[in-house]
Amino acid sequence: MAKVFGVFKTIRNNWKKSVFFTAVLSYGANFANEKYETHMFMSQCCKIVSAYGNMPLPVDKKPKKVTVILNPAANKRNSKSDFEKYCAPLLYLAGYSVTVLTTEREGGARSLVENLIGETDALIVAGGDGTLSEVVTGLLRRLKGDISLTEHLPIGILPLGRTNNVARQLLQPQDDNHVHFLTNATMAIINEVNSAHPVVKIENLESQNPEKCVYALNSIEWGALREAKVTRDQYWYFGKLRDLAAFVFGNKLIHYTLEADLEYSPPCSGCSNCYKKINSAMNKSSGLFSWISWAFSFNRNSGGIDYSKVINPECSKYSKVPIKTFNVNINLDVKPTPVLQIHVCPENISYSEFVKEGYSKFRDENSKIQNFIIEAKDVTVTPHIDKENKWLSIDNEDYEVKPMRLSLLPNAVYLFKPDNSINQKKNDQESSLSLDKFKNHIGLKQFV
Repeated sequence: MAKVFGVFKTIRNNWKKSVFFTAVLSYGANFANEKYETHMFMSQCCKIVSAYGNMPLPVDKKPKKVTVILNPAANKRNSKSDFEKYCAPLLYLAGYSVTVLTTEREGGARSLVENLIGETDALIVAGGDGTLSEVVTGLLRRLKGDISLTEHLPIGILPLGRTNNVARQLLQPQDDNHVHFLTNATMAIINEVNSAHPVVKIENLESQNPEKCVYALNSIEWGALREAKVTRDQYWYFGKLRDLAAFVFGNKLIHYTLEADLEYSPPCSGCSNCYKKINSAMNKSSGLFSWISWAFSFNRNSGGIDYSKVINPECSKYSKVPIKTFNVNINLDVKPTPVLQIHVCPENISYSEFVKEGYSKFRDENSKIQNFIIEAKDVTVTPHIDKENKWLSIDNEDYEVKPMRLSLLPNAVYLFKPDNSINQKKNDQESSLSLDKFKNHIGLKQFV
């Protein structure tokens, strides 16, 4: 008993050291536990995928080839190590022939896809929203000059970037575990379930080369909120709070003002006017635009509706409105009928409202600012340029502000996603998954 009292006395007399070593031991134990759980989780996934990969192929089929476009600079240069630890092993065990191409500069993913040599069955984007936008841009640009690619070339997303909004929309993760997110994305590719996804075509109206347009899958942002995101890395010493710090110390941004003229047409689910646009494009080049008409046609998922006979007089009407605001955001809202949502913020807000908005973004909550929302199919933005607001973000990549036309292209690309057709419950690893279930495209939530 005297020894026990001696221990407590020693702790009391050296309480600072005791607290420090207790914190270190607690952190170490938690770190070791996470490593062990990750190891067991990856072992289970590898066993399932290896069983699938060991299945013999028919003599008339070759192993599937996939091309990975890896951005090694994504997520503070952690993307390459995460890909090699959590994604690549599953792809190799599934029997895929994997070619990894790494980007070396900004815009490198777009160039890699435009100049891609050799056959591939799928493109895999290992990066964030910006890398995905570059890959889609490179692919759709390539189709205008080289139609040797197969008509159905799906794209898989490995969420290895700092922002992965498109991947979150598709995969709908059930928790915040980064490893679960990556493995579920990889399993979606192996599961080979994909669906059509719209994109936004962005044309620079001042460009001498109209074919060099950009394609986005998420959002276009211009204004003070975008500037706060850009400056957040200046507050790196705040750690995870740097996103909030950019708003707390960005009091100058509340005076940010941008002006532009918007001209837009209302949303349309398909009509004779849209049908005529496709036909006029086909008449320019039968080979090239026959593919584009297949890719962008409303008839693909329309249930046999003949849109050439659907009359929508509102489709061709354009409305013009001037805006003066501190921030404008144009989001691609994927609905049964995709639309472009234009969020126009007020002209002025207070500093407290600005900080509250930063706090909402820090907690991944919806915006607290009352926005004026316009839904549209096509939008033309004519900015009033000054020296202070000449940059905007397209899928979190920086572009110079220019007069531009945004066009919604339905069914433009195919993206791998989980198979939600089968309603499944989460298993707490109480039983192993059978190969037959996997072959029948089981849902990915069972792997978590």
